[in-house]
Amino acid sequence: MSARDAILSAIRAAAVPAAPPASLVPAPAHINADSLRNTFLRVLSEVGGQGIIHSAGQPMQALLAELLGGDQSQAMVIRGRFAVAENGAVYVDAADLAARTDIVRAEHLVVIVPFDAIVPTMHEAMRRMPAESTCGWFLSGPSKTADIEQSLVFGAQGSRTHRVIFDRG
Repeated sequence: MSARDAILSAIRAAAVPAAPPASLVPAPAHINADSLRNTFLRVLSEVGGQGIIHSAGQPMQALLAELLGGDQSQAMVIRGRFAVAENGAVYVDAADLAARTDIVRAEHLVVIVPFDAIVPTMHEAMRRMPAESTCGWFLSGPSKTADIEQSLVFGAQGSRTHRVIFDRG
C-alpha cells in the first residue's frame, strides 16, 4: 500500500462528527434599498468598477452606446440576478448566459441588475441564490492582478472594465 493510500484510508476510517449548521445572521431591518444601492455604488467604485442608475426615460441601448462608445464588439452585456451592497458584487447565474466563458472573454463587462434587486450582505445573498442553480458567480469590479513588483494589470483574467447598471425598467 502506498503512503497516499494509507493516508486516504485513515481519513475514511476516522469518525469525524458532522459540523453544526451555521446560524442565520439576521438582515438589518432599518436599511432601505436606496441606502443599500449607495453603499453598493461606493464599494464598486473602490474596487475599480462603475455603477450607474438607469433613468426610466432613457432607452437602454442609448445608455449602453454612451458607456461603451462606438466599438461595442469587445463588450459583453449580461443580466445579474441581484446585487450585494457590502462587497459591490452581482450574482450572475450560468443559466442566464449563452456560454459560461462569456464573462471571462469580454474586455468590457456590463451587468444589468433589476433596480430593487439588492441585498445588504453575503449572508442574505446566499439565501437568495436559486436552489436549482448549477453554477454562478459573484462579480465585483474588473479583473486585477499584480506581480511581485506591484505592477497592477487590469483584464489579465477577465474584463478590463466592469460596469453595473441598476435598471428601473
